[in-house]
Amino acid sequence: MLRENRNKTLKQINDLQENAKQFCFLVENINEFDAQEWLASISLILPRIHAVMGLIDGADRGECLFALSDIDERFDLFCHLKQALGEKDAYEMGEELVENELYGSLSGDLADLYFEIKRGLDLIRSGNENLPAALSLWRDGFFLRWGKHLIDAERHLFDLRVHHQI
Repeated sequence: MLRENRNKTLKQINDLQENAKQFCFLVENINEFDAQEWLASISLILPRIHAVMGLIDGADRGECLFALSDIDERFDLFCHLKQALGEKDAYEMGEELVENELYGSLSGDLADLYFEIKRGLDLIRSGNENLPAALSLWRDGFFLRWGKHLIDAERHLFDLRVHHQI
């Protein structure tokens, strides 16, 4: 039973890596897709990434490496995504906040997700022995920062789907 659970966890972690790669590919190649197709693909990938994050909490923990990604690169990606998403980018952040005109940005959420997820992938690409460190980076980053962006992006994409915009 223990071996079966370990194999299941390893498969889910492998799936996480594949979904992370697919997410980064989609972000890096947004202009190669029809907007509707791209949003639909992103809306299917994000829940897969989200679903595995709880498993990482119990996975082998390596040293966690925090470093702020290049702010200029983040801003450039944000602007690029914002232009590509157009009117489907902005969303209201809760009914109680509408009066204060507080809005979120799918582009901002996806840019932050991209850089955090890519950092983990870059660690893994530099050697499989870095997998525990990448998992720790993702786990800690998820609970400290990018998990909220993931949930906000999923919520906005769900709203777009419900309103037949993707």
